[in-house]
Amino acid sequence: MILTDLLNLNNLDLLIVGVVVAATVVLGFLVYFSNRKSITNRAFLYFALSTAVWGVINYFSYKFINQEILLWLFRSLMFFALLQAYYLYRLLAVFPSEEYYFSKLHKYFLVPLVIFTSLLTLSPYMFSEILSNPVLGEVAVVKKEFGLILFVFVAVGLVIKAFKALIFKIKKSKDLIERKTFIVILTGLIIMFVLIIFFNLILATVFSNTRFIPLGALFTFPFIVSISYAIFKQKLFNIKVAGTAILVFAITIALFTEIILSDSLSLIIFRSSIFVLVLIFGINLIRSVINEVKQREKLEVLTTELSEANVKLQSLDKLKTEFVSLASHQLRSPLTAIKGYTSMLLEKDYGDINPEALEIIDRVRESSNNLTLVVEDLLNVAKIEQGGMKYEMDKVDFGELARDTARDLSITAEKKGLKLINEIPENANYFVSGDKEKLRQILINLIDNSMKYTKEGQIEVNLDIKDGKILLSIKDTGVGISKEVIGTLFQKFSRGDGAKQNSTGSGLGLYLVKEIIEAHHGRVWVESEGLGKGSTFFVEIDEIK
Repeated sequence: MILTDLLNLNNLDLLIVGVVVAATVVLGFLVYFSNRKSITNRAFLYFALSTAVWGVINYFSYKFINQEILLWLFRSLMFFALLQAYYLYRLLAVFPSEEYYFSKLHKYFLVPLVIFTSLLTLSPYMFSEILSNPVLGEVAVVKKEFGLILFVFVAVGLVIKAFKALIFKIKKSKDLIERKTFIVILTGLIIMFVLIIFFNLILATVFSNTRFIPLGALFTFPFIVSISYAIFKQKLFNIKVAGTAILVFAITIALFTEIILSDSLSLIIFRSSIFVLVLIFGINLIRSVINEVKQREKLEVLTTELSEANVKLQSLDKLKTEFVSLASHQLRSPLTAIKGYTSMLLEKDYGDINPEALEIIDRVRESSNNLTLVVEDLLNVAKIEQGGMKYEMDKVDFGELARDTARDLSITAEKKGLKLINEIPENANYFVSGDKEKLRQILINLIDNSMKYTKEGQIEVNLDIKDGKILLSIKDTGVGISKEVIGTLFQKFSRGDGAKQNSTGSGLGLYLVKEIIEAHHGRVWVESEGLGKGSTFFVEIDEIK
């Protein structure tokens, strides 16, 4: 039924013009929203909008017989025709650049000339009056004034400059694909002017056939399509955006068809309002989809870059670990020699040494012992990161191990003026499955850590059994830990709040404790009421019978 109505429609030309204008506007915004910062995309939008308005005015200039309305329609037609010519030149001058700087001649001569001429087209100095009684569907005769000469000079000059800019780019281009793109634009431009010259000039003047003049918008469409294609070709266009644009275009055409088929003024106004609202909504929808696609593309690029950076970091981390392992092994031998010779000197194997020298030698030995511990920590970390840390699991009396370790370290604690209290019951069994030496290292690191950060007072070591798990607690009266630091304390090279009090640690001891405990399927944590209130380290590990 609709198809029959359309075929019998007297103003089928209105449908054609409406379709072309809607497509021109949609393409204009589609290109613009794909890259709003590009001067090429902005120039195309302005050209598309001026072309669309020109096409609408061109159509209606043959659908009115009121002389006053016709006079203003003809003036407006020339106004937008000049804008078309200017934006055509501007578009072809800047394509395909995203940034372009015009010369001072353009800014201070051409632009003012275009503005002056465009304003002149709206004045009586372009068309002063309608000379004949207008006939519907025919060209009205208007009285032309001197302003038309300036209009022709400026408009034709802009079109010639546009052709010259495009041909210059074709000759200058060395890239085959880029040259083909320019040729596509030139082809569309030539088709547009051939259609306009044939249908609007030759047929109208030579054969007195003006029926095709209202279809001016249709004749400009080949160039609109060619330049749109060229702009999109510069950057691959997302299929999702293209699908949205096609959907919006199809809906607007359907609504415009409804307007054409309306049989009352009120229905035409209602459907026209819906058409405009849907067109605005569709353009905003296209903009939203383009923004979404851009965000997704950015996210994909960032993800790729992050993945590449992660691979590089892993490679660097591996090199770092290998370097640390090699350097630590190289340090072991001289440290062993230093410890051996200092021990021999302190034991007077080479004869008597004065007390001042003995004190210095003792400091050298203590420093070498501290450095040895740091080297061991580095080696253990390297082994963990390389997956080379080996565990010899066996049944271990964790209670006995804790008591012996506390007893060995109590002498060091006394030298520092601290009291190391062993609260582990003698008659209780605390058996676990683990590597005895690794568990001993845990105990040494935790107790030594408490001694480092306790200036005065005591350290309590205790064991308990809760719900089939052995719970080790090491409580001190030291500097305490703030809530902000607790969360990072078991990370590599974390020093805590008391780093200023003790600067000899490597920042790896607690990290190693966590890694070893987790390898034993246990867990470690710390609790503290805050700075200056001491802290308690806990280790939980499964009990075995």
